[in-house]
Amino acid sequence: MPGFRDKPIGDIARAAEIGQILVRHGAKSLAGALGVIPHPAKSIDPGELRPAAVVALLRDIGPVGIKLGQLLATRSDLFSRSWIAAFATLHDQVSPVPFEEIEPILAASWGADWRGEFTQFDEQPLASASVAQTYSASLLDGADVIIKVRRPGTAARMEADVRLLTRLAAVAEDRSPEIARYRPVEFLRTFGRNLAWEMDLAAEARACERIGGYLDTLGIKTPTIHWELTGIRVNVQERLYGTPASAIEAESTDPRVAAFARQYANAVLRMIILNGEFHGDPHPGNVFLIGEQDVGFIDFGSVGTLTKARREELVRLVMAIADEDTADVANVLLEWAGDPKVDRDGLTQNLDQLIGEFRGTVLSGIEFSHIFSRVFDLLRDYQLALPPDLAILLRTLLTAEGFARSFAPDYNIGEETRPIMLELFAERFSLGRNRANLKKVRRQLLALAAIMPDLLDNAAAIAKSGHVPVQIDPASFEKLAAIRRASQPVKGPVAAALIVSAALLANQSWVLASVAVALAGLVLLRKWR
Repeated sequence: MPGFRDKPIGDIARAAEIGQILVRHGAKSLAGALGVIPHPAKSIDPGELRPAAVVALLRDIGPVGIKLGQLLATRSDLFSRSWIAAFATLHDQVSPVPFEEIEPILAASWGADWRGEFTQFDEQPLASASVAQTYSASLLDGADVIIKVRRPGTAARMEADVRLLTRLAAVAEDRSPEIARYRPVEFLRTFGRNLAWEMDLAAEARACERIGGYLDTLGIKTPTIHWELTGIRVNVQERLYGTPASAIEAESTDPRVAAFARQYANAVLRMIILNGEFHGDPHPGNVFLIGEQDVGFIDFGSVGTLTKARREELVRLVMAIADEDTADVANVLLEWAGDPKVDRDGLTQNLDQLIGEFRGTVLSGIEFSHIFSRVFDLLRDYQLALPPDLAILLRTLLTAEGFARSFAPDYNIGEETRPIMLELFAERFSLGRNRANLKKVRRQLLALAAIMPDLLDNAAAIAKSGHVPVQIDPASFEKLAAIRRASQPVKGPVAAALIVSAALLANQSWVLASVAVALAGLVLLRKWR
């Protein structure tokens, strides 16, 4: 992990600990097959992996296990409802570390006299999670701030656990086709990269500023970062005052709350589709109602990033579902799964039957989370696994829709995506984005204008005579003759190449195409002499 590194954890000792945890939760054959305990098992029996036992196992592994379980709770494409419900019970709230263990980190970051930076510092944490604890304080200028401090020893333990779990996943893939289809190594590598990001509190602060710059154009508030006090292990940010969305009454009928929920959900859609970098965990605890209906986002420890291609694929999937284009829905899902060999027609028919159940109502209020749940059932039936980078996206998308619909029941993500998609198209084809292409076209037009008089003279001569004049460079002709003498068999390919060149040149310059055809004819004539 980047930046400051805690004392390393030995892989062998940690592997033994994980082996004992597996045995304790009834996965003895799995532990033996993975080689973390002495056991003759060479194959893995997926049947011994039960939801409750796996959740208990992840909880015993510690912070990495809990965060891994939370991410698995978003993978409805891989796990049944019973598994998802079990994973959802894992919460990232832990007992706080005493301030006596936090204070040395502050001193190392700010100096022994660090208290002089504040007029007030509350040593009782506001929250305590597996990665960091947060505190409230006031700066010398009176600004109220939130201080996020990485828990001591967390980086080394998490780094060791991710490294070890990835190695064990590779063994599991080799020994169990059933496990291999879940692509656990790829999943854990993506998970490890995201976790390393979350451990770097300066990276979180930079993400807050980058994404916040975009959200500011939408009227969305994000905390200001105090960089003079921010580093890898500590970040200091403005404290936003408002009502956490999690504290708003679920049955609220206040139109201002409905407007707030719509603004929040549309901000999430725009971050994903137009910005490409988005808040990866916009649950109600990380969203604030500020003033009458304004939105504020906090905690950018989890960030999702999408390539332009992936953004366009997502828009394509959303609109294909909304337009009931089941063939294109199937195409997108299979592309995401790596185009495996499956019954494509059967999948399309199943999707058509599924969407047919909502036909006529998709655009008027059916929840996308409901449709996705049914689609994920099909993915499991066809043993299709989505790319790991989509897990955070789906979690974000469905979280936003679920929250918006809880306060604005008529909110429809399909309808809301349409204008955003039009903005994406406008961005793609704007004059600014295509300025380089326009310059290239202008250069080509200027070159064409320079030779236009000669082209017109040639065209007039051909029209009058009915013949196409061809000039052959004697030097080039002699080279072709020399090739003939060196190797007769090469003439056929040369003639074929010239004919292909003529076809390619036909749309660019019929004069050059004619020259290529003439040369091909000469080559063929000389071949048969």
